[in-house]
Amino acid sequence: MADPLAGTCIVVTRPQEHAGFLVRELEGRGADVSVVPLIAIEPLPNGNRFAQLVERGGHDWIVFTSANAVRAVGHLLGNVRARFAAVGPATAASLRELELEPAFVPERFAAEGIAAGLEPLQGAHVLLPQSEIAEALLADELSSRGAAVDVVEAYRTVARKPSEPELAALRDADAVLLASGSAARSLAEAGGAGRALLVYIGPKTAEIAQQAGLGKGIVAEEATGQGMIDAVVSHFGGRQ
Repeated sequence: MADPLAGTCIVVTRPQEHAGFLVRELEGRGADVSVVPLIAIEPLPNGNRFAQLVERGGHDWIVFTSANAVRAVGHLLGNVRARFAAVGPATAASLRELELEPAFVPERFAAEGIAAGLEPLQGAHVLLPQSEIAEALLADELSSRGAAVDVVEAYRTVARKPSEPELAALRDADAVLLASGSAARSLAEAGGAGRALLVYIGPKTAEIAQQAGLGKGIVAEEATGQGMIDAVVSHFGGRQ
């Protein structure tokens, strides 16, 4: 089928500057796509600390758990000699845009899946730039394996209130794509998405969404933008 999503209205809730891939791929499959950002990414004023840690050197790994972290501090990396790890392909692509090649990208696209791939960690020094609200799972796991971990809060994720036309787009959509727990919470605060199918990037996002009062929806098998696209096509493609 040439256009498996023909006649399907889909809302992408990533920030406008991060939505391009999803919009192109979904429109290429025939969908009518709207972008309704439910979150905004703001750098935190900790760049100086990150730059100082990089300049001091001595880190064996710098671990990026999101493309947002790369965007927040990537310009401060300079001629760092540490190896880079990226949580998944989108984060790895952001590093490559800076001509930095990740030495490790886990097969399972979750932050806690990184630690085992960085072994041996006993005595290693790891720099971990992340969100202000990031869970401590990865830092704790790295520490438990013997690494000394420097955690830097590099950016914050803030909820964005949709406008009235954007709320109408959410209510009229056939599907709404949610790529983070923060976006799910923001959608719940905005009153949900009516009859729309909710498509979650991974089980953690789905769990947060249900805690916030949203429906179960469907969960991408692979926690990537492409995984969400595949989930949408699988759900809607057979109805034509």
